[in-house]
Amino acid sequence: MVAPKMSRGTMSEDLPEDTTIITTLTAEQAKALAQREGSLHLNRLTTITNEVAKALTQHEGDLYLNRLTTLSDEAAKALAQHKGDLHLNRLTTLSDEACKALSQHAGDLYLGSLTTLSGDAVQALAQHTGGLGLGGLTTLSEEAVRALAQNKGGLYLDGLTTLSHEAAEAIGQHAGELSLEGLTTLSAEAAGALAHHDGTLFLNGLTTLSDEAAKALAKHANGLSLGGLTTLSDEAAEAFAQHNNWLQLCGLTTLSDKAARALARHEGRLYLGGLTRLSDEVARALAQHKGELYLSGLTTLSDEAAEALAQHQNWLSLGGLTTLSDKAARALAQHKGSLYLIGLTTLSDEAARALIANPQISMPTTLRCEQAADKPPV
Repeated sequence: MVAPKMSRGTMSEDLPEDTTIITTLTAEQAKALAQREGSLHLNRLTTITNEVAKALTQHEGDLYLNRLTTLSDEAAKALAQHKGDLHLNRLTTLSDEACKALSQHAGDLYLGSLTTLSGDAVQALAQHTGGLGLGGLTTLSEEAVRALAQNKGGLYLDGLTTLSHEAAEAIGQHAGELSLEGLTTLSAEAAGALAHHDGTLFLNGLTTLSDEAAKALAKHANGLSLGGLTTLSDEAAEAFAQHNNWLQLCGLTTLSDKAARALARHEGRLYLGGLTRLSDEVARALAQHKGELYLSGLTTLSDEAAEALAQHQNWLSLGGLTTLSDKAARALAQHKGSLYLIGLTTLSDEAARALIANPQISMPTTLRCEQAADKPPV
């Protein structure tokens, strides 16, 4: 007797390996998916039933449901039990009851399309202990800011375009990663308040920064990301020389000699990935930097600049270079710390042999293999 066929989609083996193409999901299918390891990307689902939400709760990895625009209170209560990061970045409305439920979620919670929240909803979400993404909010009352500052995880408020001194004072009390990528300007007073923040600070939306604001932010004790700045005055560079944690300035495409000498005194990891070329003088200045140095945007490097950077004695990233002269390669082969040259595509045999001889240099496997293949048999 022929066994009856199972309806398609009821067996776990009928579910596609690529979950990003799934547009509908039954509770039974959700139970099967929940047993998979790793992240579940279900970003084509536009609706889920309460039963599907309950089934997905059993999954222990990150869960992406970024096409849902609404979520029932019961589904929110179910998803709050999920153990992993929860991405609900298309929700445009969420009831106070649903916010209270999701505040109990133990992983990072991303609600990036909510444009308004009631006071009760803010108070509830502020109790969330993981990272909290509320990038859709463009304005927040000072009371709301004070509440959210109590959040115990990373706080992502990238929709805010302005920040008063009072709001900065409040959010500066937050402990944990803080992202305010929507800010395009920052007063010196607000910068001074944010400098008290205890955690990594992301301000990549700032395109300009006054010297006074730079002096204030330089007092921030944790990682500082200012990747939107396209220019940096010498005085601001002098200020950031006093900053003692990692500093990201990847929006800079040029750097004066004086600014380079100042930044060289910065004692933390320094990201300058926007520089596509270095003058020999700037290279000599940056070579004195004592921390990790990221110059992965460089596409060309003169022999003199290579000889200068070879004196740098910590991690050095030059991953944007595609070729090096023999002289430059010989110089960099003497570098005393880890050296990242993974972008190289063409090298002479002499240059390749020089670089391969240094075990701390990372370069493309293909170039290493070519050299190995060219070695005469022993």
